[in-house]
Amino acid sequence: MEVIRARYGKAVHLKEGQHIKVINTHGTQVVDTWAFNYRDMTELMSMEHTRSAILKFMPAPGDPLVTNRRRPILTLLEDTCGVHDTLMSCCEIYRYQE
Repeated sequence: MEVIRARYGKAVHLKEGQHIKVINTHGTQVVDTWAFNYRDMTELMSMEHTRSAILKFMPAPGDPLVTNRRRPILTLLEDTCGVHDTLMSCCEIYRYQE
């Protein structure tokens, strides 16, 4: 298992049908997660579109996470966290410079 330190990132290329397991090792640290269509990087996972597709604010196991073109890009298979913020923007340097 590879551990990625807080405030760092990692890109992984997954093919259709492959899985990735993300574990929050600190318990209170957020894990910002992005997904892009490898063949067209303008298609990306969109929480706005996901909320309207699943008709709720927080995804649950079995729910698809969809792109800005309303196509499934990831599926949440297991959830040990239980709470997912789909409303706030991800962490970025400008937030911490203020």
